[in-house]
Amino acid sequence: MGLLSRKVCLVTGAGQGLGRSISLEMAREGAEVVLLERNATSLSSVSAEIEALDHKAHPYLLDVTDYARYESIIGEVIAKLGRIDVLVNNAAINPATRTILNDTLEEWRQSIAINLEAVYMGSKLVAPQMVKQQSGRIIHVASIQGFAASGDCGSYNAAKGGIIAYTKSMAVELGRYNILVNAVAPGFMATPMSIVNGVEEATTPDFLEWYVGRRKIPLGRTGYPEDVSGSVIFLASDYCRYMTGQLLVIDGGLMSTF
Repeated sequence: MGLLSRKVCLVTGAGQGLGRSISLEMAREGAEVVLLERNATSLSSVSAEIEALDHKAHPYLLDVTDYARYESIIGEVIAKLGRIDVLVNNAAINPATRTILNDTLEEWRQSIAINLEAVYMGSKLVAPQMVKQQSGRIIHVASIQGFAASGDCGSYNAAKGGIIAYTKSMAVELGRYNILVNAVAPGFMATPMSIVNGVEEATTPDFLEWYVGRRKIPLGRTGYPEDVSGSVIFLASDYCRYMTGQLLVIDGGLMSTF
């Protein structure tokens, strides 16, 4: 449909899961997609997929906590493409099941660094260019775990909750420059991050009994990356003009049930 025609869109964690789906969908909508990914194999793979769609990909190998390289890439993108229209802060890690009784400060800091601090830093690096343009979209990938807890991944919950709060703060700060800041909060998603100890969480007997069989998720299934990417396209497109500081929950109805 060309909803993102001629727009320059950056996606972090672009090599797999939600990031891959968002990147491909943006390319289909006509965007120049800048792929930021720390895994060289998956980066090459999604870049090839975009090229196969007869679109140009701009892949960069990046650990989002390497801020010096991140800043260098942003400068290169601006010099090469002239602008940055959209940033999707998607890169994240799902730490091993840990609680406050058995985790470590090092594990906490690593989770916060990737899941929250890098969101701040990426936004900080692109914001001056968006201010210069007097336009832009910053889209954060949060989670329903930002406002509900399983009780076994506190650092992840804290980071995603921080993203939700920071979305509102950024929207207020940047609204005067016509920069819209919104977030999406996926529920259960079939992605590489949902594989724990070699098991896809949505295939376990407990998930199938409670979330599917008893319709704790009203739609009766896990989500897929493609269920999220369309909402991100909306937030990045000109159809989203008067909405900022908001959170779109994409969970099959999970948070609407008792």
